[in-house]
Parts: sequence; C-alpha cells; structure tokens
Amino acid sequence: MPRQQRSRQKHERILDAADALLAGAGDGAATATGAAAATLTTTRIAEQAGVAVGSVYSYFADKEAIVEAIALRHWQRFGDLVAASAEAEEQAPSDDPLAAVIDTLAAGFRGQPAFRALWYSELRTERLREATRPVRDEVGASLRRVLKAHWPGASRQQLDTAARMIVLVGDGILREAFRIDPDGDPTLLREGRSMLRAYAEQTLG
Repeated sequence: MPRQQRSRQKHERILDAADALLAGAGDGAATATGAAAATLTTTRIAEQAGVAVGSVYSYFADKEAIVEAIALRHWQRFGDLVAASAEAEEQAPSDDPLAAVIDTLAAGFRGQPAFRALWYSELRTERLREATRPVRDEVGASLRRVLKAHWPGASRQQLDTAARMIVLVGDGILREAFRIDPDGDPTLLREGRSMLRAYAEQTLG
C-alpha cells in the first residue's frame, strides 16, 4: 500500500475498477466459461480506472496480484462482519448464534457480486487460497468467540476444533447456495443452519 495519499487513492481506484469489472462478469455458472478471467485484463482495468497501463504495473506486479488484493479486501470485510457478530454474541447471546453468523455472511455474499464472480472462477487458484488463508483464519477466531460465549464450559481444544469444522462446512454451504442462486438458495441456507447448529450442540453440549 503506497504511503502518499494521492498514490493510495490511485491504488484504490485501480482495485475499484477491477472490482467493477468482476461484478459485471457474472457469477455461479457464468464464470465457469472463463468470463471472469477474460474480463479482467490490465488494459481493461486501466481503462476503467482512468489511468495508464503503466500505472497499474507500478502498483501491482501482474493480474494475479490484483486478484489477490481484491480477494483480501473482500475477505477482510467478511472478517469484520463475523467479528461484529462475535462482539454482539458476547454482549447478549442470541438463541441461535450460528444462524446469525450464516445469515450475516450470506448478506455479505449477496452484496458483493465481484467476490462471487472471483470465487467461482478459474481465478481462484491455490496461490489465492494461500494468500487469503490468514484472513480466513481470523474469521475462524471470531467464530470461536461466538462458540465460547454460548458454551463457556467447553475446552479450548473443543472450541478450536468446532470452529474449524464450522468454517470448513459453512464455506461449502455458502459456495453451493450462491452457485445455484445469486441470492443464496434458501433451502440450502436453511438446512445448513440446522446442520451446523446440531453439530455444535452435539460437540459442545
């Protein structure tokens, strides 16, 4: 991230341009045809941002670096959403905390078409998964706080294991729900909430 404000603004403008291009590429089945990768080129990003192509390369080594930056920005937003849910649960536990987390993330998915286009396309490489792993680990840490607020007697190992499993399964539920329906398939989301709740109750008490 550049230090000077003007440079930071141009850096963000480039990311905003790439984000807008991805949002227009479609998601779910549409990206299976390579629409996202074909749409996201440095030339188009520069045109969308209103900067020279050379300016794009002065901030990002290649297109993959831009994709990583976009993914990290979106995952940070998801992390903030789950952290806010954890804080709310610690202050006033709800009847079904896992449903609240799933609903919060589902709302985030609905509001970020660029993220969906990226996450369902061939742009989601192993390199990208590794780059976003630390932020996804933060999501797991926030979820652990949610579980601890409801099951304070559970051991650290129990909470860590349960949080990890819920993140893994929850990711699969959300991916499939939004692959089928841009708004999130309601049946999968409903059944997913029930499944995660049953797992937590069986594992943690």
